[in-house]
Amino acid sequence: MIGYAALFMALVATGIALFCYLNAHMASSTRRLAQRISAGKDKGLFYYRLSALFIAVTVLYLFYIIVSDQFQFAYVFGYSSRELSLIYKLSAFWAGQEGSFLLWALFHVSFGLLLARKNQPCAMTVYAGVQIMLLVILLAKSPFMMLTEPRLDGFGLNPLLKDPWMVVHPPVLFLGYAGLAVPFAYAIDGIVTGRHKNWVSQALPWALFAWAALGAGIFLGGFWAYKVLGWGGYWGWDPVENSSLVPWLACGALVHLLLLARVRLAAVRPASFAALFTFVLVMYGTFLTRSGILSDFSTHSFSDEGVGGILASFVLITAVSALVILIIRWPTLPEGELYPAVKSREFFLASTAIIFAALGVIVLVGMSTPLVAMLLGNPQNVSTAFYNTTTLPLAAGLALLLAVGSLVGWGEDRTRLLARYWWIAGLAIVSMVLAVAGGIRQPLACATIGLSAAIIAASILAVRVKRISRGAGLAHVGVAITLIGILFSSLASQAVYVSFQQGERQQVLGTNFTYLGTRLAAEGHGFYQSFSLAGEANTVLESFTKLNKEGHPAAREPGIYRMLSADIYLAPAMQQEESLHKEMTLLKGEQKQEEAVAVKLIRYGMGGSGASGDVRVYALLEVTHDGNAEEAKPELISRNGQMIPVPFKVFGHYELIVTAINMGDGTVTVGIKDLAAPPEQARIDVEISRKPLINLVWLGTVLITIGTISAGISRRKLCIADKKTASF
Repeated sequence: MIGYAALFMALVATGIALFCYLNAHMASSTRRLAQRISAGKDKGLFYYRLSALFIAVTVLYLFYIIVSDQFQFAYVFGYSSRELSLIYKLSAFWAGQEGSFLLWALFHVSFGLLLARKNQPCAMTVYAGVQIMLLVILLAKSPFMMLTEPRLDGFGLNPLLKDPWMVVHPPVLFLGYAGLAVPFAYAIDGIVTGRHKNWVSQALPWALFAWAALGAGIFLGGFWAYKVLGWGGYWGWDPVENSSLVPWLACGALVHLLLLARVRLAAVRPASFAALFTFVLVMYGTFLTRSGILSDFSTHSFSDEGVGGILASFVLITAVSALVILIIRWPTLPEGELYPAVKSREFFLASTAIIFAALGVIVLVGMSTPLVAMLLGNPQNVSTAFYNTTTLPLAAGLALLLAVGSLVGWGEDRTRLLARYWWIAGLAIVSMVLAVAGGIRQPLACATIGLSAAIIAASILAVRVKRISRGAGLAHVGVAITLIGILFSSLASQAVYVSFQQGERQQVLGTNFTYLGTRLAAEGHGFYQSFSLAGEANTVLESFTKLNKEGHPAAREPGIYRMLSADIYLAPAMQQEESLHKEMTLLKGEQKQEEAVAVKLIRYGMGGSGASGDVRVYALLEVTHDGNAEEAKPELISRNGQMIPVPFKVFGHYELIVTAINMGDGTVTVGIKDLAAPPEQARIDVEISRKPLINLVWLGTVLITIGTISAGISRRKLCIADKKTASF
């Protein structure tokens, strides 16, 4: 009840805060007594802080019941277990829908406390409204639902999520989601009150922060996919992946429009639209991924757990409200030209925003195709070729804008760029030739690589002559390096499928591989397949197959040998699991040995029949291993004429099943299998690939994140220096 009560009180406090802030805003808009306005703001701040306290209590309580293994709670039972270490119990907090929404609410209210310090009742009214949406979802789908029967242990985390990168990835992503609500609130405040310069100045640092957080979350997810999933890539254009990419692209457009709006007030109109609908896209992406709509099209999607209708309602409320406010106040927004000339910084900022928006629209269309097709009665998804074909020309255009735009000044710039910076153009041409030599055959890809090299040179030069800030220059260099890494690692990659026998040596892609065999992991939760690489300082490269709690293969981590110029990526194919158990037939009281395990039949009997008509029989067994004994009670279910064994596990990794019970002679046939034993395979099939310049992808994304954060810090300082109110 503590969790439910805290959530309910948080909702009540947030509702009162919203009413107080709305009352204060209405009073200020009608120029009533300043004392009444101040009292409304003070009450709103008090109740908002109270809501933050209740949300904090909710968060601490959920973490407490996870850490203390209280498996009577459905959420704890579904995502935690006794064997999980503390770090992965922390990860279990946000592994499911309920916990991740609570994490989002925590970040949201934390940012709201900073926003509340600025005494802008209109912005806080909007922000509190978003918080109410999150709390309603949490009350509808609470992490504090109880099971009807107590449980001794939980299911635990999906083995794929037991990775340090997945401990970090979701919180960083939700920082971005929560951060985008601030420009949303500021934009509505500016549209309603007419304080256009004020909201642009306030929103820019927040937009940069949210852009950095969203980007970092996406990059971490890509690195995790490359390191853990074993399919050889880091971005599959999965609809759920795209649900975070679309707001990131929209935020890229927003950032560049806010920069433009600081010098050209006419940009306030598109900036307002971008600020509002970037957050709408966050809500829409949340609806797609958590309503179950994409469950047939994405391995990352949540199933429908009863929140789809609520999320759809909130998406409509947010989108319609934003659109109505924008339409009503559109005539009051500043008008004018966005740029004085084509050769001006303003033109390149506007064009860059358009490129980001176009990329976002393309990915949005692809991401929404399953929903639209389902409504039309023909469920289908778009192929990755759609994204690759449509985004590459825009990526080339973005590279051109970043390369040239960094060198152009504000206003009409009469500099003869080609005459002054001819060497940058020469560098681009040389880079295109090197791209062809490196295996790139697509002309547009070669051009993009050449332009990316030009971005690096132009950005360094622009920072030196103070045309752009260091943060912007670093982010632009990161974009260029990332583009080069993406194009080389995808278009110049080589992959070969090879079959190995233990001890066999083969030369693959210029490297000698020897299959050394299979060994168990020390913790008993998987096994390694080892290869030696001759010529690479006799390096041993190991892939790792993870086992789930039942001891069955659940995930495969590739072996990766990292070099400066390329990665060697080794991913064994997921083998068909051996389903045969070693069988023994026992009489009552009889004991038989199977390798290190002795099994004795104590008795067998009927386990009762369920409402569905299933008939259950069981065998009570005594299993001895290394001098220790445990009881096992595997069952056999008769359902619709079929016999279905229900396994029972002892000593952590021995699985027993009943395959037959002969009532005539009183014998029971039992199967036993050591789940921890590595599969006995005469040969294994592996995919070996070479990923040229893949490390540039990781380096570039790090530079983008650092550069964006640096730019955000610089903008915050600039806001303070300009004596603008800043909440970041």
